[in-house]
Formats: sequence, C-alpha cells, structure tokens
Amino acid sequence: MQDAQVVVAGAGPVGLLTALGLARAGVDVTVLEASPRIEPRPYDMVYPWALMPGLADLGLLAELREAGVVTRTRCLKVLSTGEQIILDLQALADEVEHPFDLLVPSHVLAGIVTTRLACHPRVRFAWGTRLTDVRQNVHGVTVTAETPRGVSTLRADWLIGADGAHSQVRRSLGLGFPGMTWPKRFVAADIRFDLAELGVSGSAWQIDLDNGAVIGLADDTGLWRYTYAESRLLPEETIADRIPAAFKAVLPDGADPLLESWAAFRVHERTADSFRAGRVLLAGDAAHVTNPTRALGMACGVFDAFVLTEVLTAVVHGEAHDTALDRYAQERRRVFQESASPLSAQAMRLLFLTESVERLNEGVEHCRRMAADPRVLRAHLLDSLELRGTPLLP
Repeated sequence: MQDAQVVVAGAGPVGLLTALGLARAGVDVTVLEASPRIEPRPYDMVYPWALMPGLADLGLLAELREAGVVTRTRCLKVLSTGEQIILDLQALADEVEHPFDLLVPSHVLAGIVTTRLACHPRVRFAWGTRLTDVRQNVHGVTVTAETPRGVSTLRADWLIGADGAHSQVRRSLGLGFPGMTWPKRFVAADIRFDLAELGVSGSAWQIDLDNGAVIGLADDTGLWRYTYAESRLLPEETIADRIPAAFKAVLPDGADPLLESWAAFRVHERTADSFRAGRVLLAGDAAHVTNPTRALGMACGVFDAFVLTEVLTAVVHGEAHDTALDRYAQERRRVFQESASPLSAQAMRLLFLTESVERLNEGVEHCRRMAADPRVLRAHLLDSLELRGTPLLP
C-alpha cells in the first residue's frame, strides 16, 4: 500500500465523514475497511437536528434528505393508553436553520459518502483490509494490515481510529475502555408493517413498562426499524425465535409484520482512556460508546468527525501546533462524559429500565410538560448543542 498523510481505519459514518472533510480540505487520505463492501445492518440511523449544519458544510445535506426521511416531530406513544405526546421541532425554528431530524440508515449514508470519495483525487480505499497492528514514532505511524493479497504495511503521518467499539486501533495502542454494560440487550428489527396506522410518527418512542421501543421510518418505501430490549442473560442463539412474541405483544391481533432483517447487540457506557496517543486519534465508537436510545452516541461521533477534521487539517497544513490535537482529545472526552453519556443513560432508564408505574408516569408527565411549554421543549432540544463542545481553534 502507498503512503498517506492520514489513514482512517473504519468505513462507518464517522470514518467516512472524517475522510470526506479532510479530502475536501486538501489532505491525502487512505481509508482502510475490513469488510469487502458496505453491508446493510440495522444499526443507528437517526441524525439529530444539531448535525444538519455540519452535513450541509460537507455538501451532503440535500442528498441525504432525498435519500432519507425528514422528521419535524418526535412522538412519544404511551402503549397502555394510546396517548400520543408530540414534541415539535418547530420550537427551534426561530433559532436554527434546519429544525428537523434526519433518518438515514447507516449503510445508505455510507454509500452516498463513499460515492463522493471514490472519485476524489486525494482519497484511496482499501477494502477487505483488516488493520492488525500499529507502530509509531515522532515522525509517523506504521500500520500493518491483512489484505486480500497478504500482509501489508502502510506509512502515514497520522492515523484515525474510527473502527468501532471493538477498535483494533485502540487495542493496538494498549488503551483501556472502562465503563459498564447495561443489563439489557437491544434487538433492532427492520419490518414492513404500517406502524403509522397505530399512531406512530416517523420518529417515536413507545413507552411501556414491559414493551418500550425506539421506532423510526427507515425509508419512503414503508420500511420501519423497531428496536426493543430484552435481558442480555437470555440465550443469544434463540433471539430470532423470540422476535415474533415481541411484536405479538404490541401489534393488533392477527398482525403479521414482514421481518426483513434484524441485529442484536449489547449496550455499553464506555470511554477510552484517551482519545490521542501520539500520532493516533480516536473518534466515534472507537473512542466512546453509549446506548442509542436518544441517538446521542451517533451525534457525538459525528461531531467528533467535524471537530477532528478542522483541527487535524490545521495541523497538517502547518496552521496549528499538534497540541491542538490534545485539546481535541480532552474536549471530546469531556463532552461524551458530561453530556452524551448521562443524557443517553437518562433516556435508557425511562424507556427500558423503569420498574414501577409511578416512575413511568413521572417520566410521561415530564414529556407532557415539554410538549405543552415551548420554553421547556427548547431547553430539552438544545441540549444536543452541548455535543459540539467548545471551539478548539482561534
């Protein structure tokens, strides 16, 4: 493999958005991805309104809007009563240019960004290339990887680990990933069934003691993603056998949703010991993981991409000292620990871990107050801006 200014390990949304930002800023980038191609998986797909300016700056927003689903409300449905509580993002209309959320499956976003990158003269892809080791000195980084043609090495000035929660980059650096694992496992199922007829909007929470769920319209063909939780002590090998019962508990008698695909995953709250080690930076799930109930893990990772693009570009072009990357590492870690993780944990406890009717009703009443009072709703919605962090460059 040829040398590069920057190597990005991982072709998920965070890695690809970082690569696009760097390439547009005149930085040579090589993207390494262990899979041979982009593969559809029912994982995170909600991009909160606060990310829209950054996606617009990358020239992606119009195409993503065309490919995805624009939602201007967030619906909370109380399953036992049918009550619908609508949080209207128009409460932000006087303050932001794009008062809407965007629902785009991760493989759809990855396909759009990859198409842009494939014809960019500063970008090279290495598909089916699994990073196995990282070595570095003051002058650069040497990456060892297994490729379809055997073991290969690549020299770069900088390496970005955006290779997910099981990051080999992070492991190669010997960085710890302390935190905790929730007692629930998430099951994300893509189904064809008209959930809108049951009072569910394109982006919704289903609130119930036993059958909480996060629901989203995945595209304009009627594909819905329904994510629920079960005990992680239940056998993994029989998850598929339990999925029909999960839908039988919440859908009308006789309903037969068409299950297109599903994925199950454990849910964590973890943060890497550091987001920088010399010439290696971490971003997205390689740096931090949280439960996806409010999509703040995805949002925090995409903000990582935006911030790291700006700071690393300045360093590569000699416009900033590399100590700016220390500020990146410290600030992004702070943002996750002080904002993304606690806000996500709060939502997780309401939707999937409330153990009494009284506590559930308290949460529902709080949601009613938000819906009824634009000032309370704005304060709730604006907490997404905390994920941007503070500016790192003059």
